[in-house]
Parts: sequence; structure tokens; C-alpha cells
Amino acid sequence: MDAARVRAELSVQDLWLRYVALGGTGDAFDVDGFLQGLVPLEAFQQDVLAQTLNEALEDGYRSYRISLSSPALDHAGDERLSRIIDAFLDGRPPDPRTGSEPPAADPT
Repeated sequence: MDAARVRAELSVQDLWLRYVALGGTGDAFDVDGFLQGLVPLEAFQQDVLAQTLNEALEDGYRSYRISLSSPALDHAGDERLSRIIDAFLDGRPPDPRTGSEPPAADPT
């Protein structure tokens, strides 16, 4: 975990603040001692610390993302997904091409 802390460019104090914000209950000495392999942490506290590091790494990687040259397409006007979801919720199979209910079968 200490390698992840270094990769995320966090000091132990910064890591501890993020850890406490996510519900960690150990103090900064506990976190530092755990990172150095000197102090054990309960499994749940280790999970909170791992989640803290995962979020910090994700934040760091997100800052290196390359922006697109054109904005993403706006699909707000596309109602197909909404119709498909409504059909599933109503218990009928939707037509995936149109998102509408398929034609009724001929009863004859």
C-alpha cells in the first residue's frame, strides 16, 4: 500500500486525512505504522485504507486523460433506450432495433 501512496503522490498525512474522510478510525501513527509493516490494522480498516488509495490513484490517473478533439455526441433526444427500459419494466420484450414493443403475433 505504501507503493500506491507514493504513486498517488500523497504524504502520509494527506493519505490519513482522506482515510478519515472515508470512515477510517485509525490515527496517523497507525496508518504510518501499517504502511511500514510495524502496526496491524483490522481488516475493515485495511479495506478503508485500500479504498482511499484506489480513489487517490483514480483521481491522479483521471488528471492525465487526454481530451477529445470534438465534444461527445448528445443522445438526449434518442428515446430508444427509454422505450426499451419501459418495455422491460412492463414485462414485454422490446424490439431492440426501435426500442418499441414488437408487433403482436397473429392469433390465427
